[in-house]
Amino acid sequence: MDDTEVWSAVDRRRRAIVDLLTGLSPGDWNTPSLCEGWRVRDVAAHLTMPLLTVPQMALLALRHPGSTNHLIRHGSIDLARRYDSDQILRRLSLLIGHHRPFPGLTCREALIDAVGHTYDMTIPLGREIHIPADEVAEAADRVVSYRARGNAKVFRRLPLTTVRLTAADHTWSTGAGPEVTGTMTDLFLLLTGRTARIAQLQGPGAEGLRRLVTA
Repeated sequence: MDDTEVWSAVDRRRRAIVDLLTGLSPGDWNTPSLCEGWRVRDVAAHLTMPLLTVPQMALLALRHPGSTNHLIRHGSIDLARRYDSDQILRRLSLLIGHHRPFPGLTCREALIDAVGHTYDMTIPLGREIHIPADEVAEAADRVVSYRARGNAKVFRRLPLTTVRLTAADHTWSTGAGPEVTGTMTDLFLLLTGRTARIAQLQGPGAEGLRRLVTA
């Protein structure tokens, strides 16, 4: 995908997220997400961060000093307290067509966020949003390109350097070692430190990987 195609994919994901959240009950908004310590509301508020101005982001950083992860985690909870559900939805709607990445990031990080946080909300809610495998693969390629450095620091580290991940529903693979197979969604979740579907992985390397992760 070129950048224009990636932004189009981001817009599709953002629109689907707005559709998902519209009409959720208060209990749904407060459901624990796949992100430790975050409810669905906190994930949704986090996704509005690209709308923050530089001064607003600086104030948030002053309020929550420390690592990037600390700022993201607690700053998002801050925003979830600041905005009610309707305000969060309006802000998410404003992001559709907003093609300015967060400072220091690119459209591909926006896609990683939109794809990953869709799963963070839908899986605990028992909902399903179909995301085309090529969009998930584009996000996964960007994650792989970090080589566990830089932007990868926001993800939980999993022992993925000695296995080969191969998608069962798309022409995509990465790594070397015993093969681990799953859907593109399963593999993306794994690459980004999410273990919600690790039980569904198959192949010669799957059981050993599960043992390492749960040890």
